[in-house]
Amino acid sequence: MNKTYSTRALITLCVAGTGVFADETKLETVVIIGREETPITSDLVGSVDLIGQEELAYQHVDDTLELFSVIPGLYVARYNQGIINTDIAIRGFAGDGVTPHAKLLIDGIPSNLHNGYNELDQLFPLSIASITVFKGTSDPRYGLFNLAGNYNVSTRQDQARELELTLGSFNTQEIQGYAGFDNDDGFSQSYTAGFRSNEGYRDHTDLTKYALGGNWAWRFNDAKTLRVIARHASYEGDSPGYYNDPQRARNQPTGSEAFAAQDGGEKTTSHLSLHWSQHFNDQMHWQLKAYTQNFERERWVRFSEASSLRNRYDDQAQRGFISTLSWSLDEHWSLDWGVDYEFQDVIEQRFNTVSVDSRQRSNDPADVRRDRAYEFSALGSYLQLFHEPSDKLRWNIALRADQLDGDYEDRDPDSLQTRDIQDFGTLLQPKFNVVYAATDNLSLFANAGRSFQHPFGADAYRASGAAPRDVSVNDGWELGSQLFPNADFTLRISYWQQTAKDEFINVDGNNLNVGETERSGVDIAFNGSLGEAWSYWGNFAYIDSEIIRAADALSDTQGNALRSIPSQVATLGLNYQVSENLIARFRLDNQGDYFINEANVGGKFGDYTLLSASADYDAGWATLKFQLNNITDEYYEYAFDFGNDAAFTIHSPGDGINGSVSINWTF
Repeated sequence: MNKTYSTRALITLCVAGTGVFADETKLETVVIIGREETPITSDLVGSVDLIGQEELAYQHVDDTLELFSVIPGLYVARYNQGIINTDIAIRGFAGDGVTPHAKLLIDGIPSNLHNGYNELDQLFPLSIASITVFKGTSDPRYGLFNLAGNYNVSTRQDQARELELTLGSFNTQEIQGYAGFDNDDGFSQSYTAGFRSNEGYRDHTDLTKYALGGNWAWRFNDAKTLRVIARHASYEGDSPGYYNDPQRARNQPTGSEAFAAQDGGEKTTSHLSLHWSQHFNDQMHWQLKAYTQNFERERWVRFSEASSLRNRYDDQAQRGFISTLSWSLDEHWSLDWGVDYEFQDVIEQRFNTVSVDSRQRSNDPADVRRDRAYEFSALGSYLQLFHEPSDKLRWNIALRADQLDGDYEDRDPDSLQTRDIQDFGTLLQPKFNVVYAATDNLSLFANAGRSFQHPFGADAYRASGAAPRDVSVNDGWELGSQLFPNADFTLRISYWQQTAKDEFINVDGNNLNVGETERSGVDIAFNGSLGEAWSYWGNFAYIDSEIIRAADALSDTQGNALRSIPSQVATLGLNYQVSENLIARFRLDNQGDYFINEANVGGKFGDYTLLSASADYDAGWATLKFQLNNITDEYYEYAFDFGNDAAFTIHSPGDGINGSVSINWTF
């Protein structure tokens, strides 16, 4: 298979491979979105989608997680609430944090908060080389939060120098810079910086964010490399608050509730990691990553006129390591052994304020809503065996084991207590992947695996006299085929299913057992070209979820759908190379509606169809970039129910029509 692609966006769904056996056969397939000019090899397993640097570079977003919106089968929850702005989801799980289900990593280092939320605002688009998304249960590399897949972000290390200035709607101002240098003595370095501010589509949504990063690498010889990465970022944003009336949200999408006048907050992220790579010989390669990082968030929030203004503060220190040893046994067999350790030191606080008009925490002990401190650790290891008996067949099998540990202290004067971690035991997770080239134009694949959902926060620790809790076991599998009748067209179809026992959702910091659940779906992806100038790509994902056996607390929900999961998501893209210097892009995004509670009452929300366009013109002295989003100015929103009866729902309208103009200089 030819792995050097033109500027057209290529969409194919991917199945398993290993870099040891990477070759030009159809067994090595990777989703590419954007331009990719170098040969692609993958040591990933399962379904993989990749966003290239070109596709990332033209986008300008308030929240970096919005860059994922082009991934097949992925959907975005846009809260639009300051530092709580956006999250993403795959494989029929909710995108609003009720079921953390995917591992986010930057250069292989975890970037999830303790509760599973993804944190990516420490990066700007210009500093990212690529984003790789794995969907499914068959990747053994990660345990914690790897319930339905993982997101891997790679930062740039190339030797380019770029500066980009952007002006846009809502008084948006942005500057991004990247500079990479490579010395002849084996030392290379790169630096990134970004600043963005705007006043937002809705009232009271001003934001200011910046990020700084450095990357230093020493190539001691062909076999040994050391890389050091450091980053610091800050994000400060006002929050417009949630509408409690859906009709008011639709009638006044740019407004803000008066009771939310003090809503907003700030978050900071600091990161330091060391990456060691060593080839012992042609058959054995070792990688070791060690890191320390801190996530600090402070938020002031009031959800309704009847509620009080509250202060929420989280300080999370994390450190750990990831070790991977790859051993090529012979030309047909290879083995990976991985060990990883993750430690979290967490402070989680919620306090009432002295008044609804003051961002001042109350000192009255009666106003303590939550004051918790806990340590949490996860130790995991896996073995993965790869085999390619012929150029038509490749398979791998793996077994992963994880153990969780930690202790907890509730410092609320009214509920002083300490707890030990629940006795989860050793969590075993088998994984399997296979791909077979049935003909020159058709490949078939299958994968299966087990993953787990662990209670987090206070629920991960056993209170005195309380019944023990266990993890929720998740079993998933996928069957698919890829058809490529000629070089100008590719079609991919797959069916997947995941079942879980004792699944729980998190509502306002409390874990609620849902019961036994089942998710399934169909993913369709295609790409092609029409002559030299036109190319197209698209994808469609149908998603179904059901509570098979409800937990006692939700006994009336059996047979219902899970909350916050859209019925379908689809994207259609069209690229036109107008001339050698000008490329135009058009994109249509569609999302179906979803229930806002497990009772499936109160109606459905969240559906939209959004049209966007962009163009890049190389003027010689610089590249001019134009971006226009939601061209039809369609209304869409995020909605959520804090209960299970739609008695109190919240609504946040999305951005209307908006655009930006950028100038990019390459030195």
